Amino acid sequence: MHQWIPTTFEQACKRAAGRRRYHAERRRKRDERQLLVMDMLLRVNWQSYGIGRVLADELSVDAATISRDIRYIREWREHFIKAHRVSEIFADAVIRRLVAARIHPRLGYSWTYIFKGGVSTLRVRRGFKVHENCWNN
Repeated sequence: MHQWIPTTFEQACKRAAGRRRYHAERRRKRDERQLLVMDMLLRVNWQSYGIGRVLADELSVDAATISRDIRYIREWREHFIKAHRVSEIFADAVIRRLVAARIHPRLGYSWTYIFKGGVSTLRVRRGFKVHENCWNN
């Protein structure tokens, strides 16, 4: 393998910018993949035995990658339930809305639940990382 060693400050800056761009693209792909995994886990009611291999083949990634994604999503869901003292059904409703809006929890979100006059509304929005209804990793 050829190792590239920058000889000038400009070359070092260009290499660093290229690495930042490369890693940003990898993070975007990871977040998109994890949204797909969240959606699938919701559909199978969080029964993940055997689904990892199918997802890995379908998404053309290694089974270990899907396993890490599933572990991250399960841990995030557990933390969400404990931190906000909500039921699993409510947590799944929030996750379903995050997936529908293509909002990855890592990027920050907020949710608002209103129950008034026998009618309930759950709204999930992008951003607001500092908001108390948000969990960041």
